[in-house]
Order: sequence, then structure tokens, then C-alpha cells
Amino acid sequence: MEQSTNRDEIFFAVKDLTVEYTSGGEVIHAVNGVSFELEKGSTIGLVGETGAGKTSIAKAIMRILPDHATKAVGGQVLFEGEELLALPEQEMRVLRGKSISMIFQDPMTALNPVKTVVDQIAEGIRLHQKLNKHDSIKAAVKMLETVGISEDRAHEYPHQFSGGMKQRVVIAIALACNPKLLIADEPTTALDVTIQAQVLDMMKSLQNEMGTAMILITHDLGVVADVCESVAVVYAGQIVEYGSKEDLFDHASHPYTIGLFGALPDLSKDVRRLSPVEGLPPDPSNLPTGCAFAPRCPHATEECGQAIAMTEISPKHYVRCIQIGKEK
Repeated sequence: MEQSTNRDEIFFAVKDLTVEYTSGGEVIHAVNGVSFELEKGSTIGLVGETGAGKTSIAKAIMRILPDHATKAVGGQVLFEGEELLALPEQEMRVLRGKSISMIFQDPMTALNPVKTVVDQIAEGIRLHQKLNKHDSIKAAVKMLETVGISEDRAHEYPHQFSGGMKQRVVIAIALACNPKLLIADEPTTALDVTIQAQVLDMMKSLQNEMGTAMILITHDLGVVADVCESVAVVYAGQIVEYGSKEDLFDHASHPYTIGLFGALPDLSKDVRRLSPVEGLPPDPSNLPTGCAFAPRCPHATEECGQAIAMTEISPKHYVRCIQIGKEK
């Protein structure tokens, strides 16, 4: 897909990102040429099944991929004109947590069980804002109050909080230094519906207040509809459809995207069963040639065995499908 060529105009962009792991002597092709852009203060949703490569994209951006398993990382990650993948680790540490922050998927494992929640928030504030211990604790307490946790609970430990409260603490840690870019990796997956709505409302409110841009990783299209301006549908480490929220919800075009929407319940229709996407995602160590979705696609032909580029089917709405490309 075409993207801006002037680096000074780009707030954040991922270009041809690739990530490969090794496991048991095999190469795992986790991310395969992902590209997208993000404007200041806006939100993009990365959507797809478990194992599609969404979290690997996020960890590659943050430069926190596991050293022991990562074979290669390629492409570019541009943040305010800087190429993050080429930065020395010391410079990346300055950005990580201050300018770019991440809400991890599971608050149970993201929090340190032997430190109070206020100390865990204050640590990042102390490092990045150069405050003393007293002032950093004071700022951390204020941040906890911002996410709805009162001061009298600040010195408690993670095991004393419910799942929803832990998630609020993780969000407080991520937002403590007012980052310009927030990566939220399925921030509401472990929460019940009521708490999920509260957390999403809180994140949107804080985002609007701070002007933070966000990459939201999820498999919940309802969350995407509520939070995102643009959407990238990820399958087998590639973006197969990319456009505005309206493009994706009103004019879904890739067979996989159509399948995702078909698997959602529609209260306006009287049906006995949902229509799931048949089959399973491909083995990332042995991806099919050409379109990775072809083995599951009802419209696949022999032509789908060749490399398929993204096609712009309407302004800024891109689809990776040779059948749609032929129709254009």
C-alpha cells in the first residue's frame, strides 16, 4: 500500500515489518511484511485470530521480543522521524515507557507480586521524569486516582485487587509518563462485560485528555467499533485488509474479514447457528505459497498460489485478494 514518503510528516509508521522466531530447529514466520501508519491522537485496531502475529508486531515495535527465540527482525518502525529498530538500546530505553508505552495482555503476569502497586507506577515516573522518591510516589497516587483507585489502596499488593482493578493498575503504569503512543494488547480480554465497558470508557477519556495515539490489539470487533478510527485485519502475519472503521464494517471485502463478521451474532436475524470461518490458521513454520488464507477460502483458485499485493479498492481502503484485484 502507498504511504507518505516525507519522514517529517509521519507521526508513526510501520513499513514491511518482518519477525522470525526459531523453535525446535524450525523457522517461525510470525510477521510477514506488515505496513500501516498512525496519526497523532488516533487509534488503529489490529484484529485477527489468536496466533495471527498481532502481539509479535507490538513487541517488535517496543523492541522487547525474546532474545533466545527471535531469529530476525526486518523492516522499519518510524516514530516522529526516528527509526526505532536502528536505535541503540540505551536510546530505546529512554523512549520505552516515556514516549511509547504498552498495556500488556495479562495483568496477572504484568505486575510484580512483591511490590505495592504505587511503587510499580512510581518506578517509571522516577526513571523518566527524574523525580525524587517522595514526588514520584505522590505522582503515582494521583495516577491511580485518575484510573479510579483511591489513595487508601495505593500501598496494597496486586493479589489484593480484582482482575478489573489490576487492569486499571496496568493502564496507570502505561499512562504514568503521558506517552505519545500507547500499545494496548487485548486490554479487556480477561474482564467481564461490565468492567470491560468501564475500562474502555476510561481509556478513551484518558486518551482524549492526553492526546495519546493508540494501537489496540484485539479479536473483539465490538471493541474496535467503540474505540478505533482505522482497522487492520491480520492473518498469518500479514495485513489482509486495511482501512477506516467505516470501510471495514460497511464494506468488508476480503473473504477472511467477511468471515469474521459472519461469525458475529446478529440480533436482527433469526438463525440457529453462527457462520464460523471453517478450518484453522496455517502453521507459521510452513506457510502456503501465495495467499495464506487460500486453504480456508471458499473463493480460492489456482491463481491464489502466487504472491498477492495489497490493492486499493477505494480511497485508503486496501485488500490483499487477487479476486478483488481482478474485479477492479
